[in-house]
Amino acid sequence: MSSAYVAVNLTVPSEGVSLDTYFDPAGIQTYCIGHADFEGKAKESYTEDECVEIFVKDWTKHEKQLDSLKLKFSSEWQRAALTDFTFNLGIGNVSSSTLVSLIRKQEHELACDQLIRWVYAGGVILKGLVVRREETKPYCLGEVDTESREYKEFEKFWNSLSNEIKRGE
Repeated sequence: MSSAYVAVNLTVPSEGVSLDTYFDPAGIQTYCIGHADFEGKAKESYTEDECVEIFVKDWTKHEKQLDSLKLKFSSEWQRAALTDFTFNLGIGNVSSSTLVSLIRKQEHELACDQLIRWVYAGGVILKGLVVRREETKPYCLGEVDTESREYKEFEKFWNSLSNEIKRGE
C-alpha cells in the first residue's frame, strides 16, 4: 500500500492532471498525469478515465524498471519514493545516479540526501522540483506517520477499493 499512497499523495499532485497535451518545462510533450510522449502520438485531449488508466500503466512500468535494478531498499516507503523519482526522471537517469550507487552500498540516508540535487530542467532550478524533492525525502527515509488521520483515511479507502476489485465490482 505504500506505493499507492506515494502515487496518490506525491506523484499525482506533483505532476498535476492535464486532459490536454502540453509541453513540460523541459520541452517534452506531456499529457494526463506526467505522461511523456516521446513518439509524438499524443491526442489533443484525454478523458479522466483515460488519464487514470495511463497513470496506472506508467506507475507500474516505472516500478518494474526500478525493481530491475535489484536494489535493497531500507523500506517499502523508500521503494515507493524512488518509484516517484523514476517516474519523474526516467530509469536511465536514476540507474546511473549517485543516489542508486549509495543505495547499493546500503547508505540510505546519504542516498536520500541526493534527491535535492535533481531540481533542474533545462539548466534552471524549478521551484516545483525543489518542493517535490523535499516532499519525497521523508518517504525515502521511511519517515511516514502511519497513525495520521490522512494515512488512516487512505488505508480505509485503499482496502475498500482492493476488496471491490477482488469481488469484480
